[in-house]
Amino acid sequence: MLISFAGPTFFAAADEDQFFGWLASLPEFRGVQGVGTTLHLELTATVSPDSVRQLVIIFRRWHVDLLSLQPLRSADTDNFVLWGTALGE
Repeated sequence: MLISFAGPTFFAAADEDQFFGWLASLPEFRGVQGVGTTLHLELTATVSPDSVRQLVIIFRRWHVDLLSLQPLRSADTDNFVLWGTALGE
């Protein structure tokens, strides 16, 4: 599965390291590649509900739009409160 999204703004090298380290820690992680300001996150075909929740948290923490994660939304993850929280909240 490929998830493409506009990459976040990093304010320090450690900030960037934390972002990519967290992505890489997901069991379904296969790789990430940047093309301009777009990141292409490659995951296994099946992504666990826990990893979907982690992705939502990662995206919210770095103010990345959740639109690209919508294909991962399911009955198992739909009740996660951060799906409906605006970026500024």
